[in-house]
Amino acid sequence: MKEQTKHRKEQQSGLEGTEEMSSPYEIDAEDRALVLERYLDLYDLPRPCRVVKEESGKNNTTRIVYSGGSRYVLRLYDNHKEEAKVRLEHHVLHALSRMELGFSVPRPVACRSGGTIAVGKDGKLAALYIYIEGQRPDGEYGPHIYGLGQACGTMSGALDGLILEDEPAYTPYYKLSSNYEHLDAAEMASWVRGDEQLTGLLPQLELLERVRGELMEAEAQLSSLPEQWVHGDVVFTNAVARGEEVVGVLDFEFCTIDLRAMELAVVLPELIVEGRTERSLERLELFVEGFGSRRKLTAEEITAIPALMKLRMADVHLHFADRYQQQLDPPQEWAEQMKRTAFVCGWIEAHEPQLMELLRRHLPLF
Repeated sequence: MKEQTKHRKEQQSGLEGTEEMSSPYEIDAEDRALVLERYLDLYDLPRPCRVVKEESGKNNTTRIVYSGGSRYVLRLYDNHKEEAKVRLEHHVLHALSRMELGFSVPRPVACRSGGTIAVGKDGKLAALYIYIEGQRPDGEYGPHIYGLGQACGTMSGALDGLILEDEPAYTPYYKLSSNYEHLDAAEMASWVRGDEQLTGLLPQLELLERVRGELMEAEAQLSSLPEQWVHGDVVFTNAVARGEEVVGVLDFEFCTIDLRAMELAVVLPELIVEGRTERSLERLELFVEGFGSRRKLTAEEITAIPALMKLRMADVHLHFADRYQQQLDPPQEWAEQMKRTAFVCGWIEAHEPQLMELLRRHLPLF
């Protein structure tokens, strides 16, 4: 599925000048410091509104807004204050909303002024989206695994050929050497030795550094594979299901131009379960079969997928190492990610023949 579309720059809405007032909002006391009513005042929502904390990710603060018999998602962007990134996200969503996908994507709600981005006094960004009814897909339920694979393949096809005026905000995964050049292997090893909560994780770090080196050596080869716009994170926590069907894909914040095969490779490590090799292979096959029913890949892309899966794991590991260095997370967070990513990389290497067999069964173009 292809669409070529260009978008005009959107108007933004500012919070500057919003006065303190008694607003008809029901907001939990613990959320008062977020001044959520100042953002909600910018939207033409039926009052009263009830704001509830139901789910929230690491990168953003998310609240559910109940208003006039409808539900909305209010997202406050915590990890950046760059309007261009949110504008790009909304342009992608606008383009996808005009396509027949077979599932829903978030729909930004316009402020009274017409824009879809709210900017706070401190530069903090927010946006309001129409709520997609449903629950998170179950990673142990076959129809949901297959259905998310289909949605991932459909998404890849929909984003192929998309033309935007916006520049990508994030670099491709395969540029590992430049993305994390500030993280030195010897320095990370010293962190592990010096922190009692990281004790015993040197073998995992050494494995991940070996993988990192191999991927950096393969960068030129990987960069020759087809590129396009990708969602980059079509995982279970970013999807919505009703009954047996996957009915929504969420969180387009990290949409960028990357390797086409990366859309699939990002999700596959999520399906690998420690101590359950046969079940892991079953889950992988279900997802790949679903993806392949909507999207095919070249032989070169298929051959590269095990390396791209390890690339995703290396990126996750280094991302949390970076957060550890900046003291954004407790040591245990990096420790858990190091254990998980090292395990998955080792699993991929140990089971690459079975993995390649199922990939070649469902993905070839011809």
